[in-house]
Amino acid sequence: MGRPEGEDAAAPARLVVLLGPDSDVGRAVLAGQREHARDLLARWRTLLPRDGLALEVVLHGGPDGTPGCRSHAAHLLGLADAAGVPAVLSAAVRHAEPGQVRTVDVLDAARRLVVLDSRHLDRVTDAGHLAGTDVMRARALEVTSGDTARADRLLVMTARLAAECTQDARDDLGIGAVHLPEPEVLGIEPGTDPMDVLAQRCRAAVDRRYPGATDTERRAVLDRLDSELTVIRSLGYPTYFLTVAEVTDLIRARGVRVAARGSGAGSLVNHLLGISGVDPIRHRLLMERFCSPLRAELPDIDVDVESARRTEIYEAVLERFGGERVTCVSMMDTYKVRHAVRDVGAALGMPPVEVDEIAKAFPHIRARDARHAIADLPELRSRGLDSPRLAQFFDLVEALDGLPRHIALHPCGVVLSNAGMLDRTPVEASWLGFPMSQFDKDDVETLGFLKLDVLGIRMQSSMAHAVAEVERVSGERIDLDDERQVPLDDPDTFELIRTTRTLGMFQIESPGQRELVGKLGPTAFDDLIVDISLFRPGPVKSDMITPFLESRHGWRETRYLHPSLVPALAETEGVVVFHEQVLLIVAETTGVSLAQADEVRRSMGTPHGQQEVEAWWRPAAQARGYAAEDRDRIWEVLRSFASFGFCKAHAAAFALPTYHSAWLKTHHPAAFLSGILTHDPGCTPSACSSTTPDPSASPCSASTSTPPATPTAPSRSTTAPGRTAPRDGSRTRSPTASGSRSPTSRASARPRWPASSPASRTPTSATSGPVPGSAARSPSGSCSPGPSTPSTGWAPARSGAAAGSPAATCCCTSPSSTAGTGGAAAPARAAGAPCPPRPPARCRTPGSTSGSGPPRSPRRPARSSRPPSSPPS
Repeated sequence: MGRPEGEDAAAPARLVVLLGPDSDVGRAVLAGQREHARDLLARWRTLLPRDGLALEVVLHGGPDGTPGCRSHAAHLLGLADAAGVPAVLSAAVRHAEPGQVRTVDVLDAARRLVVLDSRHLDRVTDAGHLAGTDVMRARALEVTSGDTARADRLLVMTARLAAECTQDARDDLGIGAVHLPEPEVLGIEPGTDPMDVLAQRCRAAVDRRYPGATDTERRAVLDRLDSELTVIRSLGYPTYFLTVAEVTDLIRARGVRVAARGSGAGSLVNHLLGISGVDPIRHRLLMERFCSPLRAELPDIDVDVESARRTEIYEAVLERFGGERVTCVSMMDTYKVRHAVRDVGAALGMPPVEVDEIAKAFPHIRARDARHAIADLPELRSRGLDSPRLAQFFDLVEALDGLPRHIALHPCGVVLSNAGMLDRTPVEASWLGFPMSQFDKDDVETLGFLKLDVLGIRMQSSMAHAVAEVERVSGERIDLDDERQVPLDDPDTFELIRTTRTLGMFQIESPGQRELVGKLGPTAFDDLIVDISLFRPGPVKSDMITPFLESRHGWRETRYLHPSLVPALAETEGVVVFHEQVLLIVAETTGVSLAQADEVRRSMGTPHGQQEVEAWWRPAAQARGYAAEDRDRIWEVLRSFASFGFCKAHAAAFALPTYHSAWLKTHHPAAFLSGILTHDPGCTPSACSSTTPDPSASPCSASTSTPPATPTAPSRSTTAPGRTAPRDGSRTRSPTASGSRSPTSRASARPRWPASSPASRTPTSATSGPVPGSAARSPSGSCSPGPSTPSTGWAPARSGAAAGSPAATCCCTSPSSTAGTGGAAAPARAAGAPCPPRPPARCRTPGSTSGSGPPRSPRRPARSSRPPSSPPS
């Protein structure tokens, strides 16, 4: 605690200790033990520097003999003067306003798990609030018995000490600077530029990542790499990328599957370092969506690992970098109405049964809205919750709104920093024993720490289990990330996907997704990227799916916003789907760089931002030669896109495990199902029941008679924020991944070339299969996918049940055949019954669906009535 040897004795001490009314010195003074108090003070003075000690005088106006009473404050001040120790005047602040003292009492009772009673209070007066200057001056005069000069000196010393304690945001707290692990921790020799190490490692990986590239293709890769490295050098982030690469290498070295997610997949540097398995050049991803020189903050890279081994990864990272450089992120749980009702009820001594009944009666709302809910909801008023006897109770409930209740471990955030991390963040142990910063995810980013989200994904565990089973049974070793073993254009895999028997496959197993992949008919990896992006609340709500499918299958001419935007929109049939397309549109229509275009996209997230962007964009587009009607049409798309855009790089990162899971189910179904049943990543057997399962489908394929939900009503597979995702999060009490997040970082356009030609799309035609929208019929007359269904890319409407199972729904009589036409939905056809005759035009034509996709079943809409609030994991 003393001053380090050699430090200037005249320099201010780094630590000042305040001895207040509840210190050992203060308690001795209160007990009248003056000599003992002087001895204790002398001992403190020997332990601390000369200017590292002060006595804290508090006057709260309590009865004599209590801490903070007038005599106690006066004796503390007298002791300070007699010993020559500085004294300061404090209000011992615990709350901002005088009226909040009751709230503090309730919080104290809740913390101690006791009933609110005078014997449990920490106070003897109502003081303890943030007092104003006039009040504090009056208290100083009272303590000094009206000695104005001494009161002024007391206030001056208080102000001087407060000024010395002021923290500089950058120098003291590190805000505005970036704190990354030291280069030597990453194995970089002293004197070596980390940027040179990063560039050398990336260039060495070009031949491995692009083994068959031509000279032109290789030149395009190197040009893109040089451009990205220039951005990284300008931002000073080489250590950031090398640190994340060190973590992913560490995970891989332990035999754990790891994959990147989010906009980081748009970086070629991430691909070459092995952080991301997605080729950003092949899939035309932009670096600016991930990182750009206009965004002076650390980019965000998230990685998925096997959920069953996530805590093992945490331990490995801690061991590799050390506890002085690594900690987990916390999150603050604040009071909502139910928690507030329970804690206030317990503090007031109300019967637990009554408190529980009141808490469960409320919906999940903010505590401050409790009375509004009572006024609006008759079921609450009928319980007598508007009774005057509960007025004080609800006053206290609403007063707790938004206050911190407890701290918890973030489900996936890990902080990596330099050896000074513990100087910038307080750390405590979590329930699992991991170190946990008391700052949340936003705070640690503000402080300039590297926050790496390590998400546990059950599908990764399932695929690792399947690969291990294949090796155990057959001796064949499969590396899913090696395209020589698992090519991304395997026709058998896409044929299985087009049959819509996708249960167990990552991202495309829900009823709504099975419906969508059947309509879309993926034939190439890029189709999976589009499918994952379209199956989102925004595209569904904005009816983007219908025009995309109609153009894809040749039922209407593809319409583009403007001929100059064809290169940006060709991959999605003229429909704006991706964030990256917005960047390209803004850059083309205004002439700005892609980095500036991403700043424009980010600004459009609020109504005020949209107004500012529109005021800038319209004149800029006019200067580029766009006519008024073109500007109106393009702006309408840009404006509406702010509410439903999706990052293509994130979709591409999700499409990779989607394809890998589909490949495993196609070529190693037994091992794949073993992994699914072991790690339970999605549709569990207990959730699917059937009396007559389809032997060619997975155990969950023969479901109930409910037809697959549509993209307007996907299955309820997402979870509320902060809850463990039933699809991919771990079931342990360790940190889990819940849903997914769309990072707000960015990425740069570089020369691009297709590494491999995607399989050509086969448009639906009279010569290649059934009439678009018609279903092939089996000899028995029942509706079933004909042999030409995979080639046409169109799946007949059918229920979640396999063909032949009870209550199978006929495509001709499904609700989709009447939706939007004014007809009523026909009842489900009995098993084996022939289809009633209907005009082909009424059976699965593009115009037969309403909204943005096939309608959901009228039998059980409650199971799939809401679009996902976040991308399902």
